[in-house]
Amino acid sequence: MPWLVTSPLWFLTAEWIQSEAGEHGFTLAGKGIFKAAFGEWGALGDAAGDEVADLWGEVVLLIAATLMVQVLLIMAYEVLLLRSWGRTLGKAAFTLTVRRADGGRLNFGQICARTAITVLVPGLGWVLLIAALLWLSVLLGLAGIALLVFSAVECGLLRMSPDGKTSWHDRRIGSVVVSKTWTEQLRQAREFQQRALDGGVTFARQAWEAPQVQQFTQQAQATFQQVRERGRQAIRRDDEQNPGG
Repeated sequence: MPWLVTSPLWFLTAEWIQSEAGEHGFTLAGKGIFKAAFGEWGALGDAAGDEVADLWGEVVLLIAATLMVQVLLIMAYEVLLLRSWGRTLGKAAFTLTVRRADGGRLNFGQICARTAITVLVPGLGWVLLIAALLWLSVLLGLAGIALLVFSAVECGLLRMSPDGKTSWHDRRIGSVVVSKTWTEQLRQAREFQQRALDGGVTFARQAWEAPQVQQFTQQAQATFQQVRERGRQAIRRDDEQNPGG
């Protein structure tokens, strides 16, 4: 799902590639006219090859950058949901939640470390592998394969724990992925709702008891008393001036 949500980035990438292709086309046309005018037909082919190579290099960089931005956005999604909810939408669909081995919630550092291993490492591996295929680079390909193999192996290094099977990254940061029944999820949702309600009441009480609010309230009450007293005085004066009314 996160990959699908971030897919509109490729529309921007396609526009950039189209723009770069147009610029290189104009540049090549200008060079072609110049070299044809001076009869440098052999150099014209070299210029065309250079422009195509430059364009292809920029295209590969744009593709790799887009993939990397997607990986970073997915990391942000993972960190945000694990921090606030303890699970992603995919884990929620399978009634799974991530927590510390002692039952508590993961702190921000643990979530970032876990996300770096589970999202950044394989994501970077795919970016390097795709760039290697487009650039025909053996070195980048080996680096990408190494990261993907590491990710697959560490996920496959399962070990039984009191809460079930844990991967290497779970044992590394002290987290576990446990299954929760719908009853437990409903109870957790109610607890969250109650905490939110209590927090709202506390915030409202603190805001009401703030010195500025109390001072404003006292001033408003004093103003109201003055207005009411002036009204009474006006009524008494009217009665005195018109005793028979």
